[in-house]
Amino acid sequence: MQRPNSPRPKPVHPGRRAGHRAAAAAVALGLLASVGVLPGPSPALAAPSGASVETAQGGSGSRGGRGVESWVTDLNTAQRLAPQPVQGWGSGAGPAGSTVVVDPTRRYQTMTGFGASMTDTSAWVLTNKLSEATRRQTMTELFSPDQGIGLGMLRQPMGASDFAVNGSYSYDDMPAGQTDPDLSAFSIDHDKAYIIPRLREALRINPKLTMMASPWSAPGWMKSSDSMITGSLKREYYDAYARYFVKFLKGYRAAGLPTDYISVQNEPLYEPWDYPGMGVPARASAEFIGKYLGPTLAKSGLNTQILAYDHNWDVIAYPEEIYHDAAAARHVPGTAWHCYGGNVSAQTVSHNNYPHAQAFLTECSGGTWQGSTAAAFEQSMALAIGVPRNWGQSVVLWNLALDQRNGPTNGGCQTCRGVVTVNDDGTVTKEVEYYALGHASKFLRPGAVRVASSVPAGAPVSNVAFENRDGSQVLVAYNGTGTEQHFSVQVGTRHVRETLAAGAAATYRWTDPGRVAATGADLGWIDLDLGGGPAGTPGGRLVQSVSPEVIDDGLNRVRLGDRWLAYSQPYGAELRSADVAQNLSRVGWTLAASSSDPDSPLVNMTDGDLSTRWSSGTGQGPGTWVSVDLGAAHEFNQVVMNAGTSPGDYVRTYQLETSPDGVTWTAIARGQGSTGEMVIPLPPTTTRHLRILSEASSGNWWSIHELNLRTSTAGAVVPATPRGQRLVRASGVLSDGTAVTGVYNAGRQDAQVDFPVSGFGYSYWLPSTAAVTFAVWPVK
Repeated sequence: MQRPNSPRPKPVHPGRRAGHRAAAAAVALGLLASVGVLPGPSPALAAPSGASVETAQGGSGSRGGRGVESWVTDLNTAQRLAPQPVQGWGSGAGPAGSTVVVDPTRRYQTMTGFGASMTDTSAWVLTNKLSEATRRQTMTELFSPDQGIGLGMLRQPMGASDFAVNGSYSYDDMPAGQTDPDLSAFSIDHDKAYIIPRLREALRINPKLTMMASPWSAPGWMKSSDSMITGSLKREYYDAYARYFVKFLKGYRAAGLPTDYISVQNEPLYEPWDYPGMGVPARASAEFIGKYLGPTLAKSGLNTQILAYDHNWDVIAYPEEIYHDAAAARHVPGTAWHCYGGNVSAQTVSHNNYPHAQAFLTECSGGTWQGSTAAAFEQSMALAIGVPRNWGQSVVLWNLALDQRNGPTNGGCQTCRGVVTVNDDGTVTKEVEYYALGHASKFLRPGAVRVASSVPAGAPVSNVAFENRDGSQVLVAYNGTGTEQHFSVQVGTRHVRETLAAGAAATYRWTDPGRVAATGADLGWIDLDLGGGPAGTPGGRLVQSVSPEVIDDGLNRVRLGDRWLAYSQPYGAELRSADVAQNLSRVGWTLAASSSDPDSPLVNMTDGDLSTRWSSGTGQGPGTWVSVDLGAAHEFNQVVMNAGTSPGDYVRTYQLETSPDGVTWTAIARGQGSTGEMVIPLPPTTTRHLRILSEASSGNWWSIHELNLRTSTAGAVVPATPRGQRLVRASGVLSDGTAVTGVYNAGRQDAQVDFPVSGFGYSYWLPSTAAVTFAVWPVK
């Protein structure tokens, strides 16, 4: 895992040089202090001190007849997934402003499962530190849909990770300097001692279990480092590594463990120095999938699917580059995401860009960096609710089980927490992650579909809703405020009144007599339906979900007179100008910044040398800025920042501001950063002072190797609009009056798309199978 930085309410970017999981600030999950062990009906597997052991019955059938069942976890009381009295329905709509409206006619992705990783460490502590009876009980309470919380998905490291008991290993290790391209030494025998037995036990308890596998590193002899630590995969071993995957999958299948999904590499943009890892740029991943792994899997007769990326929310261009590669895309149905950088809304932004793609959260750990138990529970519930609300089909945490010292570890994170903790005295403590997962996994069955549910004004109660195949509907809710909340749940023409304590979570379940649309209700977003999608498309339809949060977090925007124009830019999309861009002279510029690394001064931004750079010297965050005094007012229509040899140090989210005097500033653009040469297009803009602000957090420094302003002159050839374009459009209006348009390119070549307003000076080119989102609203 990539360590988070410091406690924050939502996940942010990974640390720069400081370790990996336990350094990031904002994880949507977190580790809390150990929560005590309680003797009682379940002495070995105990709830937190003073808490009742849950007695809720799983399954999707309703014990409440035509009423609403509910189960509550309140850390301030003894209630843990505790059943509540059945509430009867009232007729009519709930009170305005405090009602969660559920609309089961608006249907989204089918859920795959909630779970964690049976790491080497997790399997070892469950096998070697528990009696057989306690282990069986623990596994039952983890995986049984009826007697436990029914975890339904496991992500397995292929070889060692930072949580392995006996050091780093692969399935084909060789002495230094030796190779094995025929894979004659390949063996999964290491896993037969305790990993495979625990996985088979989990599958016996829950036969519907979905399994995924991800390597932390290829065998060292395949890599540039000749080690499982750091390095990249050598091209001459692409074919051997594809066959390595197939051998693993067939070996596990022979052991009774079919694997549904794999990824090419865990966290491919991070190379840890003290545990297995491997750098895999997006281009290399696309080539490996398209030419080697995908075809090799197809020939093997296995049904395993490949998920792209397997890293943080803050770099959506990585999986989109794979969707943009036709050879790779045919083998990749979706993206695996981690929570240690960026924001969960990135899942929706990327989905809107490539709406046929599926989304899975495949890793997120809690840790001591989260502070209090209440904070850890809040962040855990943020995942359980926020990931499905943003098209996620799975919520998979990191370690399923660790000992009370957060290990054993193999380098890496020393402060992570498991879903359960195995104590030295042979007892097991359920952590807050257990209950957060259980509020969803216990009540959803394979085939459950997320349906629409509103968030009341001010969002006092966050929530997400589902419908099981048997027609029962489930609402998971969390009160993130400091006070008790009274609200209603409305379905069609009936509602029920509920009360939820501060910091408490609840699951509500009922059987609806029919799917009744929520007519006239403002659910907080609109769906733009762009038609039927290919096999595997979530919900079967190409749908963009657009909300104010998605516009703010994921779209670029530019000021055009008295209106703002926002637009998405999926990987492969281009803004083209009919004019020739030329750099302004930088003579007379005066540069300033909020901070600078002494070894990377401001002058390096304008020295014409891409090997030098300015760097902030600190991690990125709101309030970091760079400004330019041009000496006099000049006109330009592009701002260009080049990340040079610091590809990870590009600004994650930017805002551009202009000023006539360097005192009063006006915002003119905002958007998402990118590595390499980053061009920010503008309408013709005249100013003397320009300021570039960082608007998002990242452990990476902000580095600019060269900064230029460009102006355009006539003379370029205007590209012709391709013949036979197949564009599908849909539009709508948000409750605040923002006009939204979605356009999908159903053709086989790039297509030209008209902006919904004039005055920008660029044409928009959209790649095949991608979609663009436009939004327009008045400047206020």
